[in-house]
Amino acid sequence: MRWLLGAGMLLSVNAALAAPVIFWASSPVGPDETCLLMGGGFGNSPVVEVGCVQNKAEGVRDTVERWTRVPALQVSAHNLKFVVPADFPKGIYACRVSSDGQTSAAHFLNGCEVWWWQGDGGETASLGGWLRCFGVCLSMSERSSIGLRALGAQVGLPVRKLDPWTVAVKLDSKFLAAREYEVVLYNGWGGKAGTYSLGKITLTAPEQWKPDIFNVRDFGDDSDAAVRAALAQAEANGGGVVYFPRGRYQIKGELKLPPGTILRGEDMALVNLYWPDLDQPPQALIHGPKFGLENLSLYCQNHRNVVEDEDTSVGTFLRRVRIRANVYFMFEEPGIPYRGKQTPATHRKCGAAVQLRGRNFSVTDCDIYASNYAFSGLRAKYGVIARNTLLYGGRGYSIENADRLIFEDNLIAGNDLLAIGNDIHTFWTNACCHIYYARNRLQHMYGADREMMTLDAGGGAYFGQVAAVSGTHLTLAADPTFKDYAPPGRHTDWAGAACVILDGTGAGQWRWVTRNAGREWDVDRAWDIAPDDTSLLSIVPHRGRNLFIGNTFEDGGAFQLYGSGLDTIVAGNKGARMDGFFAWGLNPHDWGWQPCLNCQFLDNEILEGNGYGGRSAFIGAFTSNNNDKYAGPLARAMVFRRNICHNNARLRLGGTVDGAVVEHCTVRHSEQGVLIGKGPTNVLLRGNQFEDVAKAYDGEGVGEALILPPPR
Repeated sequence: MRWLLGAGMLLSVNAALAAPVIFWASSPVGPDETCLLMGGGFGNSPVVEVGCVQNKAEGVRDTVERWTRVPALQVSAHNLKFVVPADFPKGIYACRVSSDGQTSAAHFLNGCEVWWWQGDGGETASLGGWLRCFGVCLSMSERSSIGLRALGAQVGLPVRKLDPWTVAVKLDSKFLAAREYEVVLYNGWGGKAGTYSLGKITLTAPEQWKPDIFNVRDFGDDSDAAVRAALAQAEANGGGVVYFPRGRYQIKGELKLPPGTILRGEDMALVNLYWPDLDQPPQALIHGPKFGLENLSLYCQNHRNVVEDEDTSVGTFLRRVRIRANVYFMFEEPGIPYRGKQTPATHRKCGAAVQLRGRNFSVTDCDIYASNYAFSGLRAKYGVIARNTLLYGGRGYSIENADRLIFEDNLIAGNDLLAIGNDIHTFWTNACCHIYYARNRLQHMYGADREMMTLDAGGGAYFGQVAAVSGTHLTLAADPTFKDYAPPGRHTDWAGAACVILDGTGAGQWRWVTRNAGREWDVDRAWDIAPDDTSLLSIVPHRGRNLFIGNTFEDGGAFQLYGSGLDTIVAGNKGARMDGFFAWGLNPHDWGWQPCLNCQFLDNEILEGNGYGGRSAFIGAFTSNNNDKYAGPLARAMVFRRNICHNNARLRLGGTVDGAVVEHCTVRHSEQGVLIGKGPTNVLLRGNQFEDVAKAYDGEGVGEALILPPPR
């Protein structure tokens, strides 16, 4: 451990650990698979025991059939590993660690852990609608279910989408009523450990938008004037449907939609709203506080944002909307006059086809072609972006400070030789989390850094020690310094950020910041192992509790967890001709030490490892930017299991990674199988297979890793 102390020495606030403590374990885990435990007090020769939990009913007290002693692998101050016996059946396991006569509390593996839920109304769920849960080990067998209880009675609903990461139920009005329920999820294994209570949720009647229809054709032949007259009628009515029969409708400027108004066309292929080539386009062509668009097409040339809601919007939606926003329509080259018109020098100054800031929004089944951004989300919460085609000239999507976003089944493709990548970021804010990013297809990103998906943004509020700890309250040893892309003095409230113990006592834990004032900070829950005068804290934006499941990436740069990748699952993704899938802990711009913690890469596959030019794709983790202020780990608890690398792809670990498992992975047709650079510690390489690989294990750090079985 090497870092500079703050002014003065601190008194220890953490008594010696009375018993080993486990605060995180890698799940899901099966027979003959390695479990990585994070905690403390393991000692030099710990005894590890593991047992199967009997499968019972939801909520029933868990019983361990028998405890089996297993070898402890690679024990350190902060982590250890053990292998689940191969003859154990699949299910929930309990483990415990004993050291110096003291034994930890039992820790359950494969237990149900819900990170968040969403309903068809975003923050709410309605009769006839749906409820979805997201997290880890949510549905592990056909017995999984969601139960809704009210006044002692329970309605059990079979779950849909049977996988560990998400489950969904249809809220059938035949069995349910509009009332408050306690909602309990059972993952089908064990009893109490396989059960998770979501707490109380009130099911409501479906939201009713006013059904009154105002047919644009009833307001005259001047399409622009007719649309505005219909909108005026809708506003006087307190909302309603402005209806467009088949036809083309020229709009001459911005359309401000009254609250509760829906623009509805006869069909997306039959209705076209179009704008002339405006010299000074407005901030948004269509905007309002709460509105809907469906079954129509929008065409524009020079533009900023095409569709935009407001910070206070609740319930905005786009369904089956086609957008063609092209600042270069009928031009030949950027910046060159053509037929008497001046072309824009760049599309970078254009806005987004869709920019959303509100809550409980949805964009579904749309076909979008955008000059710059196809979709931009700024502080947008509880949203669904699903089954869309997003073609773009700048960036496909940009998501800042999102929380509870379902982003699934979309095609995102660069449609320009300078099209760059996509990011989920915190440039000016504290968190971007609870994102379910699944079954999307991303293609053709060649501009700038080309990231096909990146967590992004440097920033930090504090790096140093603590002066005192009491439950959820911390007193920092020095004043915080707020650094990020926001103007100085604008961003000082860091509620929602992550407070991470980088090193020393309690290393590897993180908590949500709930409040801060000067040196006095509060977090969401007490520490399992409280920090003391050996602990080094980093308070940085929180980009975590995200799920990246079953996506396909072709012809572009990296999929990367770029700093602050916390409790993240990357599973079942495929890539070809891209830079790979990896976690990257670092200190961007010297603004904040952003670690990756508890990240699992499972069942991913690189089909073609050759990237653009001489690049070679890999799956792995590494760190950068360590210096004399801090040379310790910036990535902890990294699990890589059952990944497959073909055709010049490989696995790679580098920098200050501490506690990694690379297990049951396969590398085919490559110069290197697993590359371990100088620096990683406590690395286990177990049960990996190599076909037509020149060097199965390579790099300066291979000698420090534990390889099982040992190489011949």
